[in-house]
Amino acid sequence: MYDIIIIGSGIVGSMLAYDLSHFNVSVCVIEKNVEIMNEVSSSNSGLIHTGYDPEDGTLKAKLNLIGATRFPKIAHDLNVDYEQVGSLLVSNSLDDHEMLLLLEKRAKERNIPYKHILQDEIRKMEPHISDTVVEALFFPTTAIVTPWQIGYACMNYAVTNGVELKRQTKVIGIEKDINYIVITNKGSFESKLVINCSGLNGLEVAKYHNPSSKHEIEFRKGEYQVSDIRDKSYLNHVIYPMPSKLGKGVLALKTVEGNLMFGPTSTVIDRAYDFSTTALGLKEIDAKISQIIKPLPKNRMIRQFAGVRPSSISKDFIIEDHTGFINVIGIDSPGLASSPGISEYVIDQFISHYLNLETKVDLKEFKWKKHLSFEERNELIKEDKRYGRIVCVCETISEKEIM
Repeated sequence: MYDIIIIGSGIVGSMLAYDLSHFNVSVCVIEKNVEIMNEVSSSNSGLIHTGYDPEDGTLKAKLNLIGATRFPKIAHDLNVDYEQVGSLLVSNSLDDHEMLLLLEKRAKERNIPYKHILQDEIRKMEPHISDTVVEALFFPTTAIVTPWQIGYACMNYAVTNGVELKRQTKVIGIEKDINYIVITNKGSFESKLVINCSGLNGLEVAKYHNPSSKHEIEFRKGEYQVSDIRDKSYLNHVIYPMPSKLGKGVLALKTVEGNLMFGPTSTVIDRAYDFSTTALGLKEIDAKISQIIKPLPKNRMIRQFAGVRPSSISKDFIIEDHTGFINVIGIDSPGLASSPGISEYVIDQFISHYLNLETKVDLKEFKWKKHLSFEERNELIKEDKRYGRIVCVCETISEKEIM
């Protein structure tokens, strides 16, 4: 029997596994896919938002701030990519000005560093900004990460320190006796507490526990375009438009690897697993991106992809405790940035009331191995020739690293 079962190993489940591995509790993570971080968490913008956007009084507002504050240390401790590149929230007209002032007020009240700048300064910072941009808020602490790298590093650390990970294990039912019984395609597992972090399947798993659950979640597809890495000098910062009721809008950013990424759209879809890209979605990106930057030629785009977000009708995260069954669902933007805050909140507000959380004294260090230097690779090839068999030429990834 376990103290805690976590269902789902996206960024929230992986971050919870990481944090809980610091305590003397037995934890098992159940994941239906072959790999972790394989759905919502692998197809997003990779942004650590500063926290000015969410509405006052929401969990999103509270946990985004905590998460963004925790991220630098987590990234440092795990040796994963984390770059504070800064962002520009741009205004194109007088109609945007009122919203810009509202977000400036929120940033000030939440102690988020920012600067209100005008055209001349904006163009010095971003030479390819759209001609229609008239003013902006500059947020120096906005950061970029590689989402799946963060999740993998968190889970590797957790497993190194005693957490069990069961992959290709799909939850098909939940029962409650003295403890919880999580029924899967690979047998049943007993636990004192269950944390439902199952992303696109969040409502389905919640109803295994409570069939009369009244929560409503809609699926929003976001399509993206990605440019060739040769264009990495085209942008210096993340560029946001003014947000709308559909979200943060179509933005422009440079990934950790140096590709430029444009998107996402926000389209309500019927099926959770529709990851198709569409001519209409890509046309929308082209139209909206021109409002914030001068677009690159179409022949510079090397890829399109889509991600699906589970969005609560309530417009906020759903994080709640039902006598030891804890829902952490409806986690859309800013879910990645908020994930350390979500984990801390769940542990402090719920788990600590059920379990005695004693800190481990024999923690083992785990640090993510970043791209190898030429010298490092040559030394490793002497030990294993698979380090010299390059599978991905663009990113210089070897057969051994994949294995």
